[in-house]
Amino acid sequence: AANAILSAYNIIARSRRYEQSTPLALSLADIESYCDMYDAPIEIHIFVKAILAIDDVFLDEVYKKK
Repeated sequence: AANAILSAYNIIARSRRYEQSTPLALSLADIESYCDMYDAPIEIHIFVKAILAIDDVFLDEVYKKK
């Protein structure tokens, strides 16, 4: 399941928007678009929490570097 979640995150993150070269957080709409094309590998509420948690870690690292 972990590999499937990380793979899904990589696909979802391709739709990330940027504002003045700063990445914005993924939205629920981004995750929903993924789920329209693919099945969530686990229960949807857990999947959403996992994707958002991974994205939080990514954004924290980006902001630390700035």
